[in-house]
Amino acid sequence: MDHLHYARHFLLLTCFSILLGVMTRLRFAMDLVASFALYGALHAAALLLALRARQPFWRCVLFIALAAALSAMTLRAGLFAGQRSGILGNIALYAVFGLSAMVGALTYGFLIRRVGIFDLTLRELALISCACTLAADTAYVTLARTPSLGRSWLAVLWWFAFSGGLWYCDRRRSAIFVPSGTDR
Repeated sequence: MDHLHYARHFLLLTCFSILLGVMTRLRFAMDLVASFALYGALHAAALLLALRARQPFWRCVLFIALAAALSAMTLRAGLFAGQRSGILGNIALYAVFGLSAMVGALTYGFLIRRVGIFDLTLRELALISCACTLAADTAYVTLARTPSLGRSWLAVLWWFAFSGGLWYCDRRRSAIFVPSGTDR
């Protein structure tokens, strides 16, 4: 059985993406770290609102706060590493950006696992992290060519890569699990 109502989850992510797009168009100014904390909180909220198994309220609040903090800390670490590697050129910046996206996905995946939302295996975490790396680098390239997308574009592609990875892992588990007494 799926852990999430995926249609609801992706609808929420789409609505949050549109909201962020509108905020970009309205030139809603927000500190970069605060923006990334918001991105983490929004994805966590979309995840919690789509869960099949309800969580206690305190756990939901804690999860959203920790997701926001992880997102902000990952940005800070990425900015620090980017400044250190900036002298090496664009290739190093892409590598640092992708690594930041990967580390962010891994830590968020461990948080999801620790809170009891989804018991992701290390293999599943690696798969999701690689997808997030590709999504982040794709977002970075497209944003460089189309700055009007706004920095939220980075988060939006990462969200859909992460959640797409969750969906894939959940579907794969469902395909493998065959209840006793049934034939394939």
